[in-house]
Amino acid sequence: MNINLVYLELEERIAERQGATIVVFARIEYRKFGPLVFISHLDLIRCWERIVRRANIRVSFTEGFHPRPKFSFSPPLPVGFEGERELLDLRLEEPSFDIKNKINEVVPYGIYVNNVFFIPYSDIGDSIIGGLYNFQWLGNTDRDRLEEGLKAFGLQDWIYSTEQLVQTGIFNLKNSLSVPLLFRKDYPSPKKIVELIDNLGETVWLKLSRVQLLER
Repeated sequence: MNINLVYLELEERIAERQGATIVVFARIEYRKFGPLVFISHLDLIRCWERIVRRANIRVSFTEGFHPRPKFSFSPPLPVGFEGERELLDLRLEEPSFDIKNKINEVVPYGIYVNNVFFIPYSDIGDSIIGGLYNFQWLGNTDRDRLEEGLKAFGLQDWIYSTEQLVQTGIFNLKNSLSVPLLFRKDYPSPKKIVELIDNLGETVWLKLSRVQLLER
């Protein structure tokens, strides 16, 4: 039994006696990978609506002519990027046990729930300020030109490494770049980093991912 959920249920009983209401959110930490990296954020929202219905999880809906589930997502991933620890907050109509297993039984290939936390309110929009991104590719990239390009974007912190492969030719180096990017206008988007690397020479992309979200 999830002790976090037990405490929330106790708070709800106390609130009912006092004439108040406790709102419970389930924070879903999940991976997005495989073929689903090529769907848009809007399609991802629709996908999660179907998942929640199939998992028979009772969530709150908006009011009006076209009610929608009350979801709060972490900032959208660029198309083509995997997400290792993406977040989704569900506003629950009632506490529900075993949400992780219920969801993982019905998700399509490309989504997997790592963990579920129960929280009294959703603060994704205010707490997430950026992400740590990882870029992996094959190609003999000029390190000096790459660093010049990153500095031109105003970036100071990154980790870049290379691995010599057995085969020879233009693609005999495996490159890996990890860089934190804030969700601000003065920071480049992940797609800008991809364009920078593409402009440094012929490139074969292996993996693009957001490894984790950065919080305040």
